Amino acid sequence: MQEGSTGRFILDQITDGQLDWAALSSPFDIMVLEGPSGRKEFPMYSGEKAYIQGLKEKFPQEAAAIDKYMKLVKVVSSGVIYAVLLKLIPLPVIQLLSKFGLLTRLSPFLWASTQSLSQVLQQLPASPELQAVLSYIFPTYGVTPKHSAFSLHALLVHHYLKGAFYPRGGSSEIAFHTIPVIERAGGAVLTRATVQGVLLDSAGRACGVSVKKGQELVNIYCPIVVSNAGIFNTYQCLLPESARTLPDVKKQLGLVRHGLSMFSVFICLRGTKKDLGLESTNYYIYFDTDMDKAMERYLSMPREKAAAHIPLFFITSPSSKDPTWEDRFPDRSTVEVLLPTAFEWFEEWQEEPQGKRSSDYEALKHSFVEAALSHILKLYPQLEGKVDSATGGSPLTNQFYLASARGACYGVDHDLGRLHPRVMASIRAQSPIPNLYLTGQDIFICGLMGTLQGALLCSSAILKRNLFLDLKKLNSRIRAQKKKN
Repeated sequence: MQEGSTGRFILDQITDGQLDWAALSSPFDIMVLEGPSGRKEFPMYSGEKAYIQGLKEKFPQEAAAIDKYMKLVKVVSSGVIYAVLLKLIPLPVIQLLSKFGLLTRLSPFLWASTQSLSQVLQQLPASPELQAVLSYIFPTYGVTPKHSAFSLHALLVHHYLKGAFYPRGGSSEIAFHTIPVIERAGGAVLTRATVQGVLLDSAGRACGVSVKKGQELVNIYCPIVVSNAGIFNTYQCLLPESARTLPDVKKQLGLVRHGLSMFSVFICLRGTKKDLGLESTNYYIYFDTDMDKAMERYLSMPREKAAAHIPLFFITSPSSKDPTWEDRFPDRSTVEVLLPTAFEWFEEWQEEPQGKRSSDYEALKHSFVEAALSHILKLYPQLEGKVDSATGGSPLTNQFYLASARGACYGVDHDLGRLHPRVMASIRAQSPIPNLYLTGQDIFICGLMGTLQGALLCSSAILKRNLFLDLKKLNSRIRAQKKKN
């Protein structure tokens, strides 16, 4: 999000340049390893030189492995355009290239999409502890090192090399500044208007949506329907029954699986960030260098024991990242915790109404909240007695507020199967239903930047025009204009 970056340029176009970004302090992330020999901290500093130097200070004997890793990160991430091309080139061409084994030879990015993060780190070679530290950011896409593609990991690491940023005024500012641009173009943004289904005409083409208004259903007709509800929601919930069983729809669903469910803990505190000693740095806390085994063990546990064996915590203070927070909410601060969870642990209560679920459900939620609080107080002992409230959000909460299938915040699983070049090429903005298009994180990858790329792919497909080239030309014109001025 630094000035001059491509991501910042794209966001500036859809927000009229009104979205302001505050840089996080350096280190922006700290990986914490709690083990039998005590606690170790590994800071991730902003800026490539500082980032690499920070790693080498912690692993002086493995400087060569770190250099090799960083070189791979840069080479692989620079080829991400090939992931875009996979979705733009006609599918028969991709299938032909795949048949002759040429796909993975086109680019290091596509080769790395068939290699797990674990495989690459073992080949460096790197010690188990260095492997764990280099893998620390995997919760950001929700797949452990053995099952995640190195291409996605490299992309994310490179994305943060210059540091991390937060929208001034909070994440709601993204929508706030995008809505006027939509309205100025003749669009409308509706809330409390839940889409119940996609309408199809007699020829099986999408022709509108059915929307809930109070207790009534209202049909809105249109020539094109775009869904960002995700592949599972769109195909399994919003399409009419007759369309759900179409061979091409079933084929697409067969290529992917549900992603990891998450549990959130929202903590309200009394005091400013200065009073409480909070910072904008994110913390990733681990208890084992073998993250794959730790996660497998945890997710296979009965739910009653799970809270006592949580393998990782992501801890962040959103209020400390926002320069406007103290003016808007004086003497108050927030901390948020994210941790992995299994949807199956909560599944039996999904038919019960939100906010009125049984005491067993609340007790299970409470066990995760308590576990998170105890680790926060270890990290920030000064917060003892300052907690106003701590609220838990289960996968069912995610389902209710985000409409995320099975509480998977990142949508379709970002595993090696999903990132394989053949699958990347097959999952496109064009759906098997004529006039129905898909956008959002399932089309490209998760996260704000991934979703933006999905939107560009979708818009390009609808307009039959390469918007990536349009943006590149626009960027060049604006830069040239700035130089003249």
